[in-house]
Amino acid sequence: MAERGSHETELSKTISGAERDRRVATVNYARTSVGLEGFSRSAADEKHAQRFINGEIALADFVQPRSASAHSKA
Repeated sequence: MAERGSHETELSKTISGAERDRRVATVNYARTSVGLEGFSRSAADEKHAQRFINGEIALADFVQPRSASAHSKA
């Protein structure tokens, strides 16, 4: 398993309960938006969202477009 970078480690150590709740709301909004557009989420998308919720990645990383090949590798 790949090691987390120092930025990711610092981020996950500093996330508060309120921040986690905000991230859950953000992900739920994104899920709803995607569904209303007629798209579905893959298991890789859900894992990526969970990493954001857990504080492992920042918002900029969460919303960064990913290629189809990245979806199958996550």
